[in-house]
Amino acid sequence: MANHWTEELRLFPTLRGYRRRWLGRDLLAGVTFGAVTMPGQLATAHLAGMPPITGLYGFVVATVVAAAISTNRHLAMGVDSTVAPILAAGLATLGAVAETRHYIGLALITAFLVGVFTLVIGVGRLGWVGDFLSRPVMIGFFGGIAVIIIIHQLPGILGVDEGHGRTLDRLVQLSGQFRDANLPTVILGLSSLALLLVIARISRRIPGALIVLVLATLAMPIFHLRDNGVDELGPLERGLPSLHLPPFSGEAVEAVLTTALVIAIFCLAQTAATTRSAANLGGFDTDINADFRALGVANVMSSLVGSFTINASPPSTTIIAESRGRSQLASLIASVMAVVVLFFSQLIEHLPMATLSAVLIYIAIKIFRVDQMRATAQYSWRAFALMLIALFGTVVLGIVYGVLFAVVVSFVYQTSRTARPELLRLGRSTEGTWLPLGDERAAAVPGIAAFALNGPLWFGNANWFRMQLIDALPGEDEDEVDSEWENEDRPELLVLDARRIDDVDFTGFEALSDVAEIAALRDIPFLVVVQKGRAQRAFKGGGFSELLGRSRFFDTIPLAIAAYPNLAANRHLQTQEDADHSSAQA
Repeated sequence: MANHWTEELRLFPTLRGYRRRWLGRDLLAGVTFGAVTMPGQLATAHLAGMPPITGLYGFVVATVVAAAISTNRHLAMGVDSTVAPILAAGLATLGAVAETRHYIGLALITAFLVGVFTLVIGVGRLGWVGDFLSRPVMIGFFGGIAVIIIIHQLPGILGVDEGHGRTLDRLVQLSGQFRDANLPTVILGLSSLALLLVIARISRRIPGALIVLVLATLAMPIFHLRDNGVDELGPLERGLPSLHLPPFSGEAVEAVLTTALVIAIFCLAQTAATTRSAANLGGFDTDINADFRALGVANVMSSLVGSFTINASPPSTTIIAESRGRSQLASLIASVMAVVVLFFSQLIEHLPMATLSAVLIYIAIKIFRVDQMRATAQYSWRAFALMLIALFGTVVLGIVYGVLFAVVVSFVYQTSRTARPELLRLGRSTEGTWLPLGDERAAAVPGIAAFALNGPLWFGNANWFRMQLIDALPGEDEDEVDSEWENEDRPELLVLDARRIDDVDFTGFEALSDVAEIAALRDIPFLVVVQKGRAQRAFKGGGFSELLGRSRFFDTIPLAIAAYPNLAANRHLQTQEDADHSSAQA
């Protein structure tokens, strides 16, 4: 155990056994990663309601921590454009005003709490928590965030007041401001967005945001845009940030707790998806719990340097992978680039806000994944409906309540599926195998009611399951048949193939007991086919085996039926087998 923890606490795991020939690839990956990502970090901070420079603070912390702790050689972390709106929306509901001392303090506390939550998950090796958001919900949530980002950033492109209130309220306010748009701002903003889209079509590895920001900054003095009403970033702090604790108070922690929990769930889901995808595509192993620990430490450290929530970044991770990076040295190289920018922050003070808004709208367009929405629709209308609920719920209810609503809908959807799992009526094929009656090779065997349940037997489906099996039996009056299979002979044997039942709870156990008792009253043997696993322990424990009789458990359906040779059903089977054998010889 001690050796296990010593191994997990070793720093810079992806740099162990580093080879000199990898340096060129890591250098290229790091420079590309930094050049493409850093402009977005400034824009994301603005989106989160934080001073833009704090985006670079968070980026430095995230890249260093990723290199120090993560076992994934391609994983990229930083302040995230999908988390920033959640933070901004959550703090806005508390009446906090963006970029004020009160707002920044709440943002730091939120980041610290997110770090604690995710660190506990990582240390406790509870990586499965990252699977709580289904893929359709994630796609819809991303789409909703994209719509919100675009609506919130359009005023920056137009040079008008950004408005206030919920997203739909802002859209209504914006519709009445078009005549007040500042023409130079509109031209600069739309030109920046168009250039970003063109560069992206050429290659994702070209630092389009960096190129656009440099050109837009140069355009400010050349065309006297500031004198024509184009807003700029303004003075920024220079150098590295100092360490300080967030302004904790019981009231503040309670106020941001819900927002922090929502962000933590979202970050866990996105980090899990990102790190698994990177490992699968890169052909290497990764420890998702180590990546969660890296996420937790990064968020705690981010709060200490005055920044906000850190998350895994799928686009940046893809950039490192496509640049053929071999280790987290790429992240360290990007962090050095960010430190250099921090010491020369005067170079970006004249960056136009319209271009920052264009960068954010470009990011929103990238995360509105039409291709994934189309794939969801093609797979299942239920999954597509779930995706649309998440999308519109996020836009209409707001991000915090939207994601909570989407999580609830996701659980309801999954619960509804397990509440009515596949319960198949089985028949025998000419080869002797037992298949669902819907299969053309299977035929019902007179006198045998055989079923297979594909899924857990729990309180959500126990009563339904009980009624389905009881309805397959004749009534207490032997001439009365309560089942939908009225044309079949009276069942002499009830068989349950439980090999695909992965769990049975107490309510499910009671349903099985009811079926066994009713079958016994009607003088029909109830046999169970079950193999090793949790289901076997549930079936043979809790007194069910004593109620049914230990001799009623079998490994296969043929063995179960063969145990009752005197039944008419068995004689029918023997006749059928002889006929099949004769037909095969002929």
